[in-house]
Amino acid sequence: MSLTITQRLARRLRQGLEWLPDHIYAHRHPGPIARRLIFALAPVVTRLTPNDKWSLSAHLPAWLSALNAAPAYPLPPPKRIFLFTAYRIQFTHDFMVAILLAWRGHSVTMGYLPKLQSPIKPPLEDHPSAKPYLRAVLGRVKRLSGGRLRCVDLSDIPVENISIDKEVLNAQVLSDTIMYTRRETIDMTDPDVRTAWTYYKTQARNTRAIAMAYLSRHRVDFDMVLVPNGATFETAQFCQTAKALGLPVNAFEKFDFRGVRVLNHGDHFLAFNDVDAAWRHRKELGYHNEPFRSFAVNRALTLLDERRHASTANWGWALQKSPDQTLEETLRAAGVEDGRRFVLVCTNVPYDAGYSTLLGLFPSMREWLLQTVRFLLTQTDIHVVVRAHPGEAASYGGKERSEATLADFNGHERLTMIPGDQAVNTYNLIEKCQFGVVFSSTTGMEMAMLGRTAVVGATVYYSRRGFTVDSESTDAYFAHLRRLAALPEVPPFEQEAAKEAALFHFIFHFVMQWPFPYHKPSSVREQPLHKLIRSARIERYLPFIDALACSEDEWVARQGEFIAADGSNHVPVPRQMDSQCDRKSAAVLQPV
Repeated sequence: MSLTITQRLARRLRQGLEWLPDHIYAHRHPGPIARRLIFALAPVVTRLTPNDKWSLSAHLPAWLSALNAAPAYPLPPPKRIFLFTAYRIQFTHDFMVAILLAWRGHSVTMGYLPKLQSPIKPPLEDHPSAKPYLRAVLGRVKRLSGGRLRCVDLSDIPVENISIDKEVLNAQVLSDTIMYTRRETIDMTDPDVRTAWTYYKTQARNTRAIAMAYLSRHRVDFDMVLVPNGATFETAQFCQTAKALGLPVNAFEKFDFRGVRVLNHGDHFLAFNDVDAAWRHRKELGYHNEPFRSFAVNRALTLLDERRHASTANWGWALQKSPDQTLEETLRAAGVEDGRRFVLVCTNVPYDAGYSTLLGLFPSMREWLLQTVRFLLTQTDIHVVVRAHPGEAASYGGKERSEATLADFNGHERLTMIPGDQAVNTYNLIEKCQFGVVFSSTTGMEMAMLGRTAVVGATVYYSRRGFTVDSESTDAYFAHLRRLAALPEVPPFEQEAAKEAALFHFIFHFVMQWPFPYHKPSSVREQPLHKLIRSARIERYLPFIDALACSEDEWVARQGEFIAADGSNHVPVPRQMDSQCDRKSAAVLQPV
């Protein structure tokens, strides 16, 4: 929708007003006089995009006023919840979650570290003004919320030395260092890498000590621990500590779509316990019933087609740079227009594949790529097409490239290397490949949906579901490659397996991605919490908040109430089922 002249002028004025304080407080934070001035200007500041580096003193009273809204019955059983938070933007988003939980009747303690920089962008050390700024503005939360929400500066907690499993510690430090350097290959002779490793190792030890000291002292005071993400940086230490102490812990995170959160009960978000539970109970939940199953399969294929054609109707970003490329054009660009058999190898963005949970068969994605291509070129006679992840060429794509990893094979007559920025549509290649090989890319699941055999080289969430080729060892992995490459034609994929892959894709994207009102701070400005909570729109988001407060055991027992294929929640259903659903529920379950 095009903006009117008045709207465009208003947007430019807002952006102009935001620019100066955003610039002034890019690294430091308001002192006492500036905080009072910002508070006094709240009628203006609250119309701007929230920036938790400087505007919390104005925004917090407005956000907390949402607690004055009448409750939405029935209320869930009240719980005492500890929510960990740190870093820029996260304070804003976590306050939205905390206030919604408090409005639903829970008592929420927000434990925070006074960090308002990015965890991976320099400078890593926060300005000294972060601590007094946050203490001053967050110290009012308990009073403003009527005691339903309070904030604790965890950096004030006295700690002692604790013992941490060296292997677990180093695995986490490796993941964190990879995220910072945006390199999967960690060279400790590089002084910058060594400095980062030392920083994250010290951070991990200190945070684990804080988490253990605070949570062990207050374990009887909390029924549950919530962490955003839980797989990286300080959130990982709080997640691991809660598990070690036997406290129920849940994690939530942004994912593929805009305006959603993924939720995982019992562990960090990449553990995908909820996905496992839904998949195990898919028949009881009604996912195999018709017409729902056919609808889910078709909806998943439509979503795949959206990705193929670079649509952002649902996806948060578009990766395909050649959405309208013909099959002939793609094959020509890949050098396989003559009809030769080829295997399609699809990579991940290198540093995004550095999570230790993915590593089993190979120590890294880079090593998987090297060993896979070397084996296919030396031990088989099939042509190899390597399609680098299009994200490699993006600004967030990291500092390593797949073509550099495979430089030793340059000029090999049976290798086609397609860089991430080359205009080649991956999905056209999938249609014509003999079989596919992936590390942990979603492309592996999509290959199965499109009837192609996919060999998986990592411990990824969709493997071992019956529609991919999985391996218990590297010997078994290479045996699969040898067998498939030797076949003159890989047998047609079983239609039932392809449907199961599509059903899993549907569950992962439409069931496990819960509607949530806020994606970026701008959405907090556009849809103020105190107005949202008093509107009918809030019904759409209550299931996520209530599911967030369930322990893992409660979730497994009650998941039928939340994600059954009956139109009672956010799970999309076919139109012919809509008339059987309560209209109030049906309004909640439209796709994101």
